[in-house]
Amino acid sequence: MSDQAANLREKLQFAKQPKSKVIGIVSGKGGVGKSNFSLNFAISLCQKNKKVLLLDFDVGMGNIDVLLGTVTNLSIIDIFDKNLTIRDIMNIGPIGLKYISGGSGLSSIFSLSETKLSHLFNELDDAMEEFDYIIFDMGAGVSEQTIKLLSAMHEIIVITTPEPTAIMDAYAMIKHLVLNQVSAKLSMVINRINSQKEGESVHLRLGHAIKHFMNVEVNLLGMICDDPSVRKAVISQKPFILHTPSSQPSKNIEFISKKYVNEDFNEQPSHSFIHRMKSLFLKR
Repeated sequence: MSDQAANLREKLQFAKQPKSKVIGIVSGKGGVGKSNFSLNFAISLCQKNKKVLLLDFDVGMGNIDVLLGTVTNLSIIDIFDKNLTIRDIMNIGPIGLKYISGGSGLSSIFSLSETKLSHLFNELDDAMEEFDYIIFDMGAGVSEQTIKLLSAMHEIIVITTPEPTAIMDAYAMIKHLVLNQVSAKLSMVINRINSQKEGESVHLRLGHAIKHFMNVEVNLLGMICDDPSVRKAVISQKPFILHTPSSQPSKNIEFISKKYVNEDFNEQPSHSFIHRMKSLFLKR
């Protein structure tokens, strides 16, 4: 009987563990295609029958709505201002993607009262049971609050391009994460490459510098070709993976999401995102 009780407690404990993996998409600077990647990556995961929630967390500059050609009246700010639930503010996108629009007041979220922050964390905790992946499309650059939020995540994907300024800013972003002891798994996506050779060169140089000066390995998740089809899709306000599925960038996204799902298959979240959020943002 004692063995049965122990087994039951173990099963109940496992059942309470949230299944969602929380991913932060970041860049050292703006204009590298971070939000476009976040959206198309999320949709590609949905195409693989994954349940995905995409949160536009680009402070005051959110553009997921623009990329989708939609107008939404509610954002994450309305959880506090209108006492809504997280499901009240969710929007339904292509292929069953759920997304939450960014708000102009996001910069002040983490300076709210403990009561309101607890309400947000409880709402996110409920969402953890529903989704396979919760993706935060973060704003460019770093702040103390951004570092805290990223510290709670399971994985961080850094977006860069072959431009020297983008490479240096990606390096600076990773340096901030390492110096602040952010333990999330780090991956890199190189956007707008003109050739495979160019992308490999960027990864070699950046990866070598990170390994040499920080002793950290950054996984290369994939590369995305520079192609006119992406610009045409943006102008049409439709995700390029749906606008031109046969284009090279769409094939690149498909490769990246497939690789991600395959590598993630046997991995369980190493910690509770919500528990870590509470420990970082609420007074104990």
